[in-house]
Amino acid sequence: MQAFARQLAAIPLARSNATMTTAAPSLVLKVGDTLRERRHFTDGEVEAYARVSGDRNPVHLDDIFARQVGGFDRGCVVHGMLVASLFPALIAAHFPGAVYARQSLKFAAPVYVGDEVLVQVQALHIRASTTKHIVKFGTKCFTSDSDNLLAVDGEALAVLPSLYLRQQLNQVASQSLAPLNLSVSMAGATTTSSALRRMESVCRHLLPSSPPVLHQNLLGAMRLESSPVIIGGMVLDIHAKPSMQPHPGTTVPGMVKYVSGGVARNIAECICKLETQPFMISVVGNDMAGDFLLKYWRSAGLCTDGILQVDDITTPIVSNVFDGSGELIAGVASVGAVEKFLSPTWIYQFRLHISTAPLLMLDANLSPDSLEAACKIAHESGVPVFFEPVSLAKGSRIAPIAKYITYTSPNEIELVAMANSFSPPEKYNFVKMEQSKNKAKAVEHLFEMLSPAMFFLLENGIKFLLVTLGSNGVFVCCKECTSLMDQQKSEMMSFLTPLLEKLEGCFPSNMLVDLPREGSSRTCVIHLPAVSASVVSLTGAGDCFVGGVISALCGGLGMMQSVAVGIAIAKSSVESEANIPDKFSAATIADDARRTLLSAKMMWCK
Repeated sequence: MQAFARQLAAIPLARSNATMTTAAPSLVLKVGDTLRERRHFTDGEVEAYARVSGDRNPVHLDDIFARQVGGFDRGCVVHGMLVASLFPALIAAHFPGAVYARQSLKFAAPVYVGDEVLVQVQALHIRASTTKHIVKFGTKCFTSDSDNLLAVDGEALAVLPSLYLRQQLNQVASQSLAPLNLSVSMAGATTTSSALRRMESVCRHLLPSSPPVLHQNLLGAMRLESSPVIIGGMVLDIHAKPSMQPHPGTTVPGMVKYVSGGVARNIAECICKLETQPFMISVVGNDMAGDFLLKYWRSAGLCTDGILQVDDITTPIVSNVFDGSGELIAGVASVGAVEKFLSPTWIYQFRLHISTAPLLMLDANLSPDSLEAACKIAHESGVPVFFEPVSLAKGSRIAPIAKYITYTSPNEIELVAMANSFSPPEKYNFVKMEQSKNKAKAVEHLFEMLSPAMFFLLENGIKFLLVTLGSNGVFVCCKECTSLMDQQKSEMMSFLTPLLEKLEGCFPSNMLVDLPREGSSRTCVIHLPAVSASVVSLTGAGDCFVGGVISALCGGLGMMQSVAVGIAIAKSSVESEANIPDKFSAATIADDARRTLLSAKMMWCK
């Protein structure tokens, strides 16, 4: 029976004006496959669209007006959006249940009423998972009466329930069955014979329910022109820096300022300034602090659709006091609104953004339920997840969701707290050593002290562990390594182009033979040193590191290159008063990242 079903599936489309072309004919949609359809619009259809849409511009309805005022020498033109509606219609006809997520359009030439047009959608990228398939299509419409003049051009993003095409069958040829001649008209209304419906039903039931799952690249090798999603707190930071030694029981002169803050918000802002547009999901109050944060966000040209503003809550606020060198003396955080109101219900409203994102970043201010809800949405679509532990207390929230986490970036004490959240209390510990001028000795000491906790977290499902060591750099840890150095084929943002040119192939050659290959069971730890900096303020350095790593990963750089970029971005941050510097120099970042990569050292590979 399955052989019979496959024979049915191999029959070409019945519509003479709707075709699919592939390099090798197949039921399963592949990159390069193209769907085409010919269509024309009548006066009645244009009038009906004008009535429904409310767009009664005379250039669509009055021949004389269209010629004399609109400058259209052949009379009435079809609404551009009516022509563009053929793209989702063609996709849905072949993939029932498809959800249209995004469409860009350029109207290059008019389509006149009565013209025959050729509509074409071509699969450019496909990211498949067990439950849904995210496809980027090229969408074009040509006017056949003008030697295939391009009328509408663009790209679409659609979520398909299956990659199997719904074929319209016009004949069945076999030794035991006579051919069937079934026709379908696409010029106006569609007619389908009962025999065709029965044959389609047989085919659907006998074929497997879904195509094979494509191999998932943890580094997001396929960038679908979509935004990384950042979920977490937006906070108003109050920074106080005394100009003299503080005295208990009295005030001292100094500087106090308001700063837009919050771990997730800072990371998103950093990503934005590196020319990657993030989509932020957060919550603020309907108060002065909330208005301040939203005004800043809008001024940067960023979308606020995912930011919930609630009347009866106080916007999260953190008050920090720093010493003269920029080190935090004390801080008080009031961020309960994030945990209470950034709920699974609110997050689920943006599941399409998450499922089409190249990467999802979560900060640990979210409640355990919200963390799990977001992780499950990402997991269903094969979207890598970056977990930012935020603090010693909240980093332990990783334990129930560790199996979903691709990347996490704890500091030394957060690493130990995260490891202890899986195991009996105080199994792992960390004792901060005194500052040492011998950096190599300090790094060896840190590795010896932290490696048990690092290896334990890798065993519990974390794919990439980026342990930040302050001025001592970063440990990059992974198990069953997958392409630590390979850059991904992707369209580069202009900011990242010079970085790629300088970092390509930049890695100590004597380390290449020691790296574990895909499928290996070895564990790998590499140390990347920090870049010396003139420290102004340490606030925001960790957030800039994560923002740099995420932006580089989404731009197509490899894991090691991305971490080096993150270190270089963090260096720029500590040399600035602001949480996130106003500007980043691509040339400086590239030079600093290159120096970091060339100084990388293998700590462990067994």
